[in-house]
Amino acid sequence: MAASEAGQDVAAAFAELAETLASDPDLGAYLDAACRHCVALAGVDHAVIVHRDAASDGARQVAASGEMADALVSGCPDPAATPWAECMATGQPVPAADLRDSRDRWPWFSGHALAAGLRTVTALPLGAHAEVTGALVLLGGAAPDPAGIGLAAALADAAGAGIVLAGELQRQQNAIAQLQSALTSRIVIEQAKGMLAERWKVTPDEAFDALRRLARTGQRRLADLAVAVIEGRADVPTDITRPGPS
Repeated sequence: MAASEAGQDVAAAFAELAETLASDPDLGAYLDAACRHCVALAGVDHAVIVHRDAASDGARQVAASGEMADALVSGCPDPAATPWAECMATGQPVPAADLRDSRDRWPWFSGHALAAGLRTVTALPLGAHAEVTGALVLLGGAAPDPAGIGLAAALADAAGAGIVLAGELQRQQNAIAQLQSALTSRIVIEQAKGMLAERWKVTPDEAFDALRRLARTGQRRLADLAVAVIEGRADVPTDITRPGPS
């Protein structure tokens, strides 16, 4: 392939990844696309991204260029004895290794990869050493050349950036959801407080204190009791001026 054509392919790949990340918050789809581009640009047979998912307490997640590579990595019964585990633990690349010489190092993985017709594996970290979020695993019948490794490293950087961005977006969404929940709770509590103040002919502060005591006595969330008051489902006094125990 001519250098100009190769450059156009690389530019198109990164442009597509940028558009995918901007238009679709689906991190899995973004990482799958990164794996597919890695196969096309780095000259490997398969590419897999293994990363920690902050949304599920750091559980391992897998994106892959195809079903076979996905099954090979996802099905490993001993994830600690794998090239990607070494890469993530050290924050350093695992240079191209001949799987025929790695049976003792990675027993299950090497055996099954060889049975699938693969011969070499390379692993590149996603993110800086202090904040490694995963690893890009390159599989093939031969080791990728230096140019292929360079392109794969660039795609690993893009994948790592996508993971960090997705995590930040998730944190923002969680914070927004918490704020919305707090606002909703405050609104229903204010509504219930107003209803009870009018019913009991007391001040809003006195109604709120009584509502809070009733929630504590009944071991209920204040917002849940407030909703029940608004909907007429709460068993609260109707004819006292100083409701609830002191």
